[in-house]
Amino acid sequence: MDEPRSAAQFDREVMAMLLSTNVQLVNDVLRSDGDAAGQVMRAIAATRSLDLIVEDTLRALVEQARRTGHTWAEVGEVLHVSRQAAFQRFGGSGHATPDGMEAVAVEGAVERAVEVLQAFLDARFEDARAVFGERMLDVCSTELMADVREKVRHEGGEVQALGAPVVSVRDGYTGVDIPIALERTDGIGRVVLDADRQVAGFFVRRAGDLP
Repeated sequence: MDEPRSAAQFDREVMAMLLSTNVQLVNDVLRSDGDAAGQVMRAIAATRSLDLIVEDTLRALVEQARRTGHTWAEVGEVLHVSRQAAFQRFGGSGHATPDGMEAVAVEGAVERAVEVLQAFLDARFEDARAVFGERMLDVCSTELMADVREKVRHEGGEVQALGAPVVSVRDGYTGVDIPIALERTDGIGRVVLDADRQVAGFFVRRAGDLP
């Protein structure tokens, strides 16, 4: 049985997806001369999203560096600040988990996750965003969702069916992976819910691309 992913891993996966999707969109628009299908406006929204998640991404990378043995002096050197300044900025970012707490999936997790994924696949992006947490609302715009939806259609074709959801739980986060059968490939929709059943992470990838 696979080791359940931690909340920090969920966060890193979501941030990596948001970064790669937004950067690719902005890159494509910057390299073009026109405004095919209104992509320039989507790129502006994507750039704003990048601005919003840079601090979260930097904090996650510093946490990862510290867990793998790098010192505050090394972190400060890379950031061109002192060891003390690096610690003051990032030193209080750990997430404590109470001992003895049983990992239990949030009630109605599968139903909520399927609803969100189905709304996305039906291009009802505002319906999907209606249950997004505040952070996800900031970084995952309707424009970004529309771009990802079109990419899924372009690469995999139309949706044929949804498979049986797989639930994993860690540190107050419930992750639901939903297989998606497409015309030309298989994908997975991943919905991460917090303790209040709000969406803390959401993305769709080809099945082989997911960790």
